[in-house]
Amino acid sequence: MADKKLETTVDRVYQGVYAAISKRSLRPGMKLGEASLAELFDVSRTSVRAALKQLEAEGLVSIEPNKGAWVSLPSDEEIRSLFETRRLIEIGIVSELCRRRDNAATQDLRDHLLLEDEAAREGDHERLIHLLGEFHIKLAATLNNPVLLDWFRKLISRASLYAAALDDDSHDACRDNEHLRLIEFIESGNQSAAIELTCIHLNGIEKAILDVAATLKPSYNPLKHLIET
Repeated sequence: MADKKLETTVDRVYQGVYAAISKRSLRPGMKLGEASLAELFDVSRTSVRAALKQLEAEGLVSIEPNKGAWVSLPSDEEIRSLFETRRLIEIGIVSELCRRRDNAATQDLRDHLLLEDEAAREGDHERLIHLLGEFHIKLAATLNNPVLLDWFRKLISRASLYAAALDDDSHDACRDNEHLRLIEFIESGNQSAAIELTCIHLNGIEKAILDVAATLKPSYNPLKHLIET
């Protein structure tokens, strides 16, 4: 029972910090004090430490002995590696979907676009980012490969967090109905066009994130909390 309670409190801290980063309440370089988080979530510092370790493993938090923890600013190399991995995997996904031409699956994707449009109209940045990432998860889910889906979901989750925290609110990379056009290429079995659009789409998202990260770097100092009062 004690282990179950620990898991619950760790997850609560993890989800809370994760959500704060995605909502931009926590920005790169901001300190994550163990004592403050323990008090905020009403948990032990052991639970806080475990949650921060999980976030560190995902590249979202940096921890140094005797210096504490803070929100990381992902390096350009980390961002590029993430999107290179996505391109390699998603090219394979859309290629297979073009071969299968599953109309039931593409109708589900079309229904999902209505939710994206709704979030965009309402100006709900956080929900839109989630739905844009969920579209790609749905693409993978149509292949009915649980191993791929589990691994791919974690990849998309990390990319979506970068987009939420570092992309601006315009989402230019997701305009021009790119998701709709991709569905149309899949339905027609146009593999070359689907692959080309997938690369253009992901390159646009990657560039938007890198551009914002570049504007943060001049003032970014991961240890600035040491001189803050």
